[in-house]
Amino acid sequence: MRHVGIDVGGTFTDLFAYDDQSGETWSTKVPTTADNQARGVLASVAAANLDPASFALLAHGTTTGLNALIERAGAVTGLLTTEGFTDVIEIMRTDRASGYDLSWRKPKPYVQRRRRLGLHERVLADGTVETALDEEQARTQIRALLEAGAEAIAVSLLHAYANPVHEIRVKALIEQVAPGLHVSLSSDVNAEVREFERTNTVVIDAYIKPIMVRYIDELVSRLRSEGFDGRLLLMQGSGGMVPAERASARPIVTLSSGPAAGAIAAAAVASEAGARDVVTFDVGGTSTDVALIRDGKPFVDVQMQVEWGLPARIPMVDVSSVGAGGGSIGWIDQGGLLKMGPQSAGATPGPVSYGGGGTQPTLSDALLVKGLLGGALAGGALALDAEAAHAAVEQELAAPLGLSADRVTEGMIQIAQANMANAVRSVSVWKGIDPRDLTLVAFGGAGGLVAAPVAEMLDIPRVLIPTTPGNACAMGTLMADVQQDRSVAFLARSEQVDLAEANRLLDALSAAVAGELAAQGQAEERIEVTRYADLRYEGQIHELQIELPAGPLDGALLADAVERFEQAYETVYTIRLRTGRPEFVSLRARAISRLPHWEPPAFVGGATQVEPVEHRDVLIGDTRVPVPVYDRYALAAGTRLAGPVILVEAGSTTWVADGMCVDVDARGNLVIHVGGVADDAAMKTPAQAEEAVR
Repeated sequence: MRHVGIDVGGTFTDLFAYDDQSGETWSTKVPTTADNQARGVLASVAAANLDPASFALLAHGTTTGLNALIERAGAVTGLLTTEGFTDVIEIMRTDRASGYDLSWRKPKPYVQRRRRLGLHERVLADGTVETALDEEQARTQIRALLEAGAEAIAVSLLHAYANPVHEIRVKALIEQVAPGLHVSLSSDVNAEVREFERTNTVVIDAYIKPIMVRYIDELVSRLRSEGFDGRLLLMQGSGGMVPAERASARPIVTLSSGPAAGAIAAAAVASEAGARDVVTFDVGGTSTDVALIRDGKPFVDVQMQVEWGLPARIPMVDVSSVGAGGGSIGWIDQGGLLKMGPQSAGATPGPVSYGGGGTQPTLSDALLVKGLLGGALAGGALALDAEAAHAAVEQELAAPLGLSADRVTEGMIQIAQANMANAVRSVSVWKGIDPRDLTLVAFGGAGGLVAAPVAEMLDIPRVLIPTTPGNACAMGTLMADVQQDRSVAFLARSEQVDLAEANRLLDALSAAVAGELAAQGQAEERIEVTRYADLRYEGQIHELQIELPAGPLDGALLADAVERFEQAYETVYTIRLRTGRPEFVSLRARAISRLPHWEPPAFVGGATQVEPVEHRDVLIGDTRVPVPVYDRYALAAGTRLAGPVILVEAGSTTWVADGMCVDVDARGNLVIHVGGVADDAAMKTPAQAEEAVR
């Protein structure tokens, strides 16, 4: 049977599939249909000439929910909260995106003030009900939200993490007054302390829920009509998979699902190639996403910023993004300086060279004018107009700046690469990690074009580009497992932890997540549960997640967890607070059920002596130099080429500059040695490392 992974990005929808019997693989890249992503999903299947009836599994990463947030195109949402707390999500926090930008304004909350109503009730921090819920008043407020046009309602009552009884009752009342209305409870979405973060998180879930439910329902309907009868799983931002019905119930878990899948694929491919400490570098049409992988594992954070000041507090692979991708638009600021992004041409209208109506030159246009791109993308499905791209650079940027089109083209690329380098610094240098000890794993449609110059800026010695890099995020969905996460507030100084209560909560969480997977049809003997604690130093607002051992916590295990927190803190922030007092903030449990994983086979084929398929005149400095272009998959494992050279494939292009060299490894990965001299001891597979020790 066939296992299919599909990732919907801002510009392209990517498919990667394999047959678990024959080992045959498929990969396609089609333009994203922004108005209805389900059409693009089916188009990617059709482009691969695959029959949905043959799919045993369809794993799907989607940007539907995230796009709704970014574009402010979610559902009309109402908020019910405790009286006196309706403005919590507008007050927000006191920090700023820029301390020196006098024109900066706080982002607007996703719920307008007239749709934020208070309920007469009060639960104390210890879970005690001080004031019972006034149910008649609650019905009145629910009706008021309906009259105000609410399509979904978020419920976030004070201290509901300690006792959700009132939230549960409010949901029942909503179902009585408005059957079928979409409802999200903070105690279900994020049962943790921090009133603002918890409220904003449940608001986000409600805001995207109607859109996600409609999308998933339509996708399922379209697939079923095509004969699909397999399992549909959606990627979570935490790195696990969830059934479609669970994604509809808690759509917030799908945020950043594509970047998470890419990080998982990069970690797996790099580990197999012998690189355990890497930075993933995913360059798409809209953004560049980077993540730090230490010892082969992505770091999972418990909070992401949708916009500055608007957090979503759920487990997610820690991915940093910058608005620099193939669609990033070049523009001139008020001071007459050339800028790149974060505005993007996206899929519609797209870069000028795509011929979709775009008029503003983008990074893709600059790469085409430079000569790195050929006349088509996506395996020939999308023709590129180099003359239109050159004219746009000349008219929109070069002429106003009084510079040549060639100089502006180089400037556009260099500025975009500098922005990308800053994203890599944010997960390495700025956390006290020396980039010279890392490998840059580049993927996405544009990753191979810019990765080596970015690595050179940062003194990163190697770039690894996996097979089918343009479809790596889709591939990553086939390397993940079914996963369920739950958390609960547990605020206590480390020396004052009530072990009996901690064990009770951990046991309850473990039973809950295991039970949820069992209810989804997962075999109990295949379910693995891991427990975690979030710790911080007293007075801080950020915490680190520490894995806890199986079995009951005792004094020794508690002390070990605290010590590992301090070690992790020192690793991340380069210091240890000798006078700081560690404290617990939350407890977590994660259940997983293993799925079959795609494992790239050894690369067979190609030849060591291959002629270029063409030459391209590439702008290098002030002159154009003829550069050989090779079909990547015509090169046998063990082949080495010296730059400058271009390697092409259906979904991506790789640029190796002068002074660098590139190897094809045993699995067909490209390894670019930025300094030009390969360090054969720097990357070894586990088997090679063991043999070297012997």
